[in-house]
Formats: sequence, C-alpha cells, structure tokens
Amino acid sequence: MPASTYLRSYRKNGLETDLAVADGHRVIQLLYQGLIDCIIRAKASIENKDINQKAKQIDKALKIVAGLDTSVMYDPKDPNQVKVAKNFKNLYAVFTDRLMLASSKLTTEPLDEILNYARQVKTAWDQIPESAKQEGYAMQAQRDNNNQTTY
Repeated sequence: MPASTYLRSYRKNGLETDLAVADGHRVIQLLYQGLIDCIIRAKASIENKDINQKAKQIDKALKIVAGLDTSVMYDPKDPNQVKVAKNFKNLYAVFTDRLMLASSKLTTEPLDEILNYARQVKTAWDQIPESAKQEGYAMQAQRDNNNQTTY
C-alpha cells in the first residue's frame, strides 16, 4: 500500500477520534478546517481540470457549510444573539452560493473569497479564551435545563 494511502487512513482515523471526544467548540474548529481543506483541494482540482475531484470536494464543502449552518444556536429573546446568528446564517448562504458558482463556472475566484472569510472566522474562533468557552457552555446548559419537559 502506498504511503499516501496510510497517511489518508491515519488522518481519517485521527479526525474520527478527535470528533468522538470533541466539545462543541472543537467541532466547529474541525468543521472550519475541513471546509478550508476542501476548498483548497477544489481550487487545485479546477486548476488541474479534474472535474470529478472538483465535484467531490465541492460536495464535501457544501455538506460542511450545511453542518455549520445547522449548528448556529442562539437565544431568540436576546437581540445581540439574534443579530450574530443572522450574520452567520447569511455568511453560510454566501458560502453556498459561491461554491455553486465555482462549481458551475469552473472558476476559482469564488473559492478564494470563501477561503478568505473561512480563515478569518476560524482564526477568531481559535482565539476564543477558555473562560469564554466555559461561560458559553454554562449558558447552554442553563438553557437546556429551562427547556426540559418533565413527564
């Protein structure tokens, strides 16, 4: 078996292990890294005129964007959270549009645009301090407790 096959298997198993023990913050980090990786590979595939690989990478990227979109959580009573959630939802809609444009027109410019934004968001996400993460987890737990129905 070629070394590249072993490396892919190692990466896949490492990612699955990471996801199995990841908290919500880490899952988002992994999704953004996966999105960035898919876009880089899709861009290379377009440049190399490898349409099959381009289609696979764009499809993976679209699935990741859908996952990010469904992960947006907020308190509808908090106007600041609603605003941030709408901004992320709009960003993910733009990502989807740009991925579809790049795929249909076989152009890399929309992918460069997504890469720029995705890298900025991931960098900001990576810099969230542990104290802020813990505060967010506590708020989520409180919200979950308030929404539980007793039977």
